[in-house]
Amino acid sequence: MELGFLIKKIIGTLLMPLSFCLALIVLGVVLSWLRPRQNQGRICVLSGACLLFLLSWNPVSDRLLYTLEHDYPPLASPPNVPFIVVLGSKVSSDPSVPVSSQLSSDGRARIMEGIRLAHEIPNAKLVVSGYAGPNPLSCAELYAQVAAQMGVEERRIVKLDQPKDTEVESIAVRALVKEAPILLVTSASHMRRAMNFFTEYAVNATAAPTFFTAKPASNDWSFGSDGLYKSERAIYEYAGLAWQWIK
Repeated sequence: MELGFLIKKIIGTLLMPLSFCLALIVLGVVLSWLRPRQNQGRICVLSGACLLFLLSWNPVSDRLLYTLEHDYPPLASPPNVPFIVVLGSKVSSDPSVPVSSQLSSDGRARIMEGIRLAHEIPNAKLVVSGYAGPNPLSCAELYAQVAAQMGVEERRIVKLDQPKDTEVESIAVRALVKEAPILLVTSASHMRRAMNFFTEYAVNATAAPTFFTAKPASNDWSFGSDGLYKSERAIYEYAGLAWQWIK
């Protein structure tokens, strides 16, 4: 499991737009030094630069991400369920900054949506998930601290701080809730893959997506880090869906 998790993370990193494009450009530069391969080198450099430009361009990145983000609509009026489950995200524990600042942007969006739903369904348990990795505090622990600070009673919060990925989270949640219905909170772009796993493990989940970032018809024709970030999210999720299909 540890080896498989590590391999998956390495492959995911190599497939990220910036890593892949820079690797292609570096390969092209190396080939350009070799006389028999100069043409191939120029092609690699040009391909890497053009691909990096396209994936950083907002009309392209929005189109890649929008379909993923709109498989499930926002949950405006939640049903009365006994459990609200918030999936984990990247954390960077640092006691010198506020707890919310130790979460990634999508992690903050996920826990805030979970808190909103917890206030609307006052009898529901708020299940927060996510492991620590190299950090002293797990994502689940940070989520729990944010939720408590935002008025959710600690007796309502359940922490799952061992799961390392979405599949393991779905297994842990199934063991906790059995056949009870849940609201599943995660980023909109991640929801398709998450629902696939929760359905596979027979969890009765209703999607509650958050963190919508892609625009339906972008009038922003600029390119930059925000466009590259959206392309990265889309490619990561499509790679994850492909991995699900292969398994």
